[in-house]
Amino acid sequence: TFDPNAKKHSDTKKDMYKLRAQIEEELEMLKDKMAQSLEAFGPTEDALTQAGIEFVHPGEEVEDSNLNRRGKMVEYRAHLAKQEEVKICAEREELKRVKAIQSQQYRGKPVLE
Repeated sequence: TFDPNAKKHSDTKKDMYKLRAQIEEELEMLKDKMAQSLEAFGPTEDALTQAGIEFVHPGEEVEDSNLNRRGKMVEYRAHLAKQEEVKICAEREELKRVKAIQSQQYRGKPVLE
């Protein structure tokens, strides 16, 4: 092959497939566990409703938690993107400065540092 790292890439790919299979298995286990928990909550939900007691359903609590987690991740990514944008702007300015210096050199003008 042309890629000297082909074996390394192949091994990494195999490891990633194994990890994906493990994660999918764990996800299925968690889905089953959640379904069992919701089913077990059924009688309690009925009793609370019949007693007229207001409550937040566990499914809603999970959804709220997931939405909050996703919101934090979006904010974090936005923060990182902003930092990256600042770095890119600084690099562009540096390139402009270097190009200006080079163009002065080629014209026989003195270079200011």
